[in-house]
Amino acid sequence: MDSVTESFFKLLFLLSIHDWNTVVAGNKYNCDDQLVSALPQSSFSSSSELSSSHSPGFARLNRRDGAGGWSPLVSNKYQWLQIDLGERTEITAVATQGGYGSSDWVTSYLLMFSDSGRNWKQYCQEESIWAFSGNTNADSVVHYKLQHSIKARFLRFVPLDWNPNGRIGMRIEVYGCSYRSEVADFDGKSCLLYRFNQKPMSALKDVISLKFKTMQSDGTLLHREGQNGDHITLELMKGKLSLLINLGDAKIHSANAQINITLGSLLDDEHWHSVLIEHFNNQVNFTVDKHTHHFHAKGEFNYLYLDYELSFGGIPISGKSGTLSRKNFQGCFENIYYNGVNIIDLAKRHKPQIYIVGNISFSCSEPQMVPVTFLSSSSYLALPDMSGQDEVSIGFQFRTWNKEGLLLSSKLYQASGGLLLYLSDGKIKMSLYKPGKPQSDISAGAGLNNGQWHSVFLSAKRNRMSIMVDNDGTLSAHATVPMQIYSGDTYYIGGCPNNGNGSDCKSPFVGFQGCMRLISIGNKAVDLISIQQNSLGNFSDLQIDLCGIIDRCLPNYCEHGGECSQSWNSFYCNCTNTGYMGATCHY
Repeated sequence: MDSVTESFFKLLFLLSIHDWNTVVAGNKYNCDDQLVSALPQSSFSSSSELSSSHSPGFARLNRRDGAGGWSPLVSNKYQWLQIDLGERTEITAVATQGGYGSSDWVTSYLLMFSDSGRNWKQYCQEESIWAFSGNTNADSVVHYKLQHSIKARFLRFVPLDWNPNGRIGMRIEVYGCSYRSEVADFDGKSCLLYRFNQKPMSALKDVISLKFKTMQSDGTLLHREGQNGDHITLELMKGKLSLLINLGDAKIHSANAQINITLGSLLDDEHWHSVLIEHFNNQVNFTVDKHTHHFHAKGEFNYLYLDYELSFGGIPISGKSGTLSRKNFQGCFENIYYNGVNIIDLAKRHKPQIYIVGNISFSCSEPQMVPVTFLSSSSYLALPDMSGQDEVSIGFQFRTWNKEGLLLSSKLYQASGGLLLYLSDGKIKMSLYKPGKPQSDISAGAGLNNGQWHSVFLSAKRNRMSIMVDNDGTLSAHATVPMQIYSGDTYYIGGCPNNGNGSDCKSPFVGFQGCMRLISIGNKAVDLISIQQNSLGNFSDLQIDLCGIIDRCLPNYCEHGGECSQSWNSFYCNCTNTGYMGATCHY
C-alpha cells in the first residue's frame, strides 16, 4: 500500500471512530432539557426537613410555594437533597437557588450520583472530588455546566457550607436528556459469543467499546483467539484491567510474543467504567475511563491469526490458548459495540450471530451494598451490643492504603480490660488486655493495605480468641487466654471519640482511614442506613453509603521508572536505582 493510500485509510478510520464515539457516547448537541420541573412529589427526598412547608418537594427552581425551598431540620454537613429521575439519564448541568425571600442559601455543595439509591459516587473533576460554588443570596440562580456528563438515575446535593446568618436552603434544577442504555447481567457462570463475517474494512480497523460494573475484583471481560493459540484477552485482575495480546507460536515470534498493558484501579466499586480498544494496523489505543495508553504492536498483529468470534464475560470452551483457568465476569455490561455493531441489542433480539452460554438477563441487578468511609484519624462508629454475652463475634470487610489503624475497640463486661483489633504494618492484629494479666496477641494476613477489599471475622468465647482473614483457613490465628471473655455494651469501630465525650474507648493506635462494608455483630448485619438516620448508634466524620477511596498512584506521577506507593492522604515515589531524585524522581 503506498503512503498516500495508507494516509487516506488512516484518516477514514479516525473519522469513523469520531462518528462512532459521538453516537455511542450519546453526546447530543442539545442535551439540556429541564429534568426536575416535571417530576412528581414522590421523586424528591431528603435527610430531614425543618417543617412540612420546607419539604424537598418545594425544592424546584423558582418555586415560591410552601416556605419557598427545602431546608433540613438541622444545618450540618450530614444533610442532603435527593431526586429520582425514574431511569438512567444523561445529566449535563445543574442549577441552584436559596430559599425564596430568606437568608437561607448554600454557598458550596457536593454532587453525588447512583443507579440504585445506594452506594453513591461523588462527582469528580480533574482527578479530584469537585466542590461546586453555590449561591450568594436567596434568589439568584447559579448554573454549572458539568465538564463531563453523568449517567445516573439518582442525584444527591450535599451542602458543604451555607450562609452563616441563615441555614441550609435550596431550590434546584437539573439539565440533560434521555440516555440509551442496553444492559446485560452476567452471573459469573455465563458468557456471550458474537460470531461475525469478515468485512473488507475490518482488516484496517477494530473498535471495541463497552461499559461494565462489578463488585468482583477478577473476571474475564473479553476474549478472542485463533487457531495457533494466538489470543487477545481483556481481564479484570485485582480491580485493574489488563489487556493481554499473546502470540501462540512463541518460538517463531519470540521477540515480542506477549504484550500486557494494565490500566485503571479500584474498578470493583459497583460503578460504571468505560473501556475503548482501538486497533489500526499495528497501532493500539487502550482507554479505561479517561486514561489512554497508546502502543505500537511491532508487527504482532500481522502474525495474529484470530477467529471471527468474540466472547464477552468469559471463555466458553476449552481454549486452545490454555486460558480455561480464568474466572468468568460477574456483573453488568452496558452498550457493548464492536465496529459499530450493538452486541447486546443483537442478543436481546435472539439474532443468529449471537450465542449465549449460561444465564444472561437484560436488566442490571443492583446489590443493596452500603459502604462507609472513615475520612480522618478522628472518625469513629459506635455500635451497641448486648452486654455480658459469653461470646463476641464480629465480621466486616475493609479497604485502605494505610499500614496502621484501629479497626475495633471494646471494653469487656465487668472487667477493666478490653479487646483491640488493629492494622499494624499491613497485618491484622488482635489484642486482649487486662491489668495484672499478660497481654494476649494474635495476628493474621499480610499486605492488607493494598487498596483491595479484605474480610475479617473475629470471635472470642470464654477463654479462646481467633481471627480469620479473607475466609481463608490458612490466614487464621487462634490463642487461649488466661481470662473469661464476656462482651461489653459498645463496639467502637475505626477509632475512638475524643476524651471529652466521656467514652470508655481507649486505644494507643491511630484511627482507621478507609472504607468498610458488611459489618455484622453476632452474625447479624448492622443497618448502616439506620445509623445515618440517627436511629442506631452514633458516629463522627463518616460518609455513609459511599466508599471514598481513590488511587493516588493513578495516573502515576513518578517519573523515570520511580515506584509509586501511597497512604490515604498522599503518595510517595521511590527513586532507588533510577538515577533521579526528588518528590517525583524528576531531577
